[in-house]
Amino acid sequence: MIAGAMFTSLVGAIATGCTSSATPNVQQGNGVNTNTPTQTVGGELENNSSTRVNQAQKVRSSTKNSANRVAKLDLKEGMPYQKARDLVIQQGWQPNLQGDAPNLQDTSVKELFDFGYEEVKDCSGTGIGACLFEFTNKAGELLSISATIADRSNIERVVWRWWIEKGTNSNQQTLVSSEQGKPPFIGTRLFNFLGGNGTGQSIAIASDGTTIVKLHGKFESSVQYNGKFSNPIILQDGSGLGLLLKDGKIYSLTSDGQIAKGCKGEGTVCESSLLEASSPPIADGFYILGGTDQGLEVKGEQYRYYDEEGKKEWRPISELNSIKENLVFDGKNYWCIPPRREIGVCSENGWIPAK
Repeated sequence: MIAGAMFTSLVGAIATGCTSSATPNVQQGNGVNTNTPTQTVGGELENNSSTRVNQAQKVRSSTKNSANRVAKLDLKEGMPYQKARDLVIQQGWQPNLQGDAPNLQDTSVKELFDFGYEEVKDCSGTGIGACLFEFTNKAGELLSISATIADRSNIERVVWRWWIEKGTNSNQQTLVSSEQGKPPFIGTRLFNFLGGNGTGQSIAIASDGTTIVKLHGKFESSVQYNGKFSNPIILQDGSGLGLLLKDGKIYSLTSDGQIAKGCKGEGTVCESSLLEASSPPIADGFYILGGTDQGLEVKGEQYRYYDEEGKKEWRPISELNSIKENLVFDGKNYWCIPPRREIGVCSENGWIPAK
């Protein structure tokens, strides 16, 4: 669980119409510019632009009746994590030593844990590199704080997001995952939040944890994420949207880490079942476009391109889509293993012999 409201969902049309299902508290700030903020001395936020937008900064809490509501914590985006940690401990919160153990195989997590932050759980290996810290109180509530790196120091982090978890209902969705570092499956699964043509997606997880998320449009596919498995997954399109895998389903997340709504009608949760891909496995061999010197070689769980200048580096086969036997799609081109000695070209329907 890199649960920490670190997170993202689909691009373009998929993001449109999906809104957060949480009812956030509002904490007044000094004004936050829509441009990316930079960190200054004392943890205050300074805008990259001189123009400030004087509006309330929304923060999240998954309960209104908490004994330590987010609004009372006086946390601020951009404040030093050490200061935030001291503050919440003074107010009765304690490091959460239960549940998921810290992912000490991650070097960032281990460094933070050894420094004394025993509440650290996991860190994202991509994007802004956010790490999740958890605290509990006597009421049994869970306070999660997501903190990002400040000035290139793993230890000197600043607060990014924070929220309290206390159950779920139809109006509030929390980001809870007990399988944060363990992929729920190996292979490829298909999903579609909108249910229409050209809005389908796939997630492929290799045995080494390499994860590829793709959006399959009507005419081509695009890679939305390519990296180490995490849960949630932050898409790499700069939108801040994400995906959460939980209980055999996948959920679309808004940029503030909440489960989105509105994908299939007003108020509906943006969720989808994960369907096993029915396409045949990608066979070993040499695939070509036809009419060029370019080729693609598949061997086991990897593939590589080649041309008249030589062969390129090996890449994970999870980057390819199996369309049908002897036909794959790499996001740009269709590649075929042609019938022996037959001249032609590769298409989305397979090999087309030359007339």
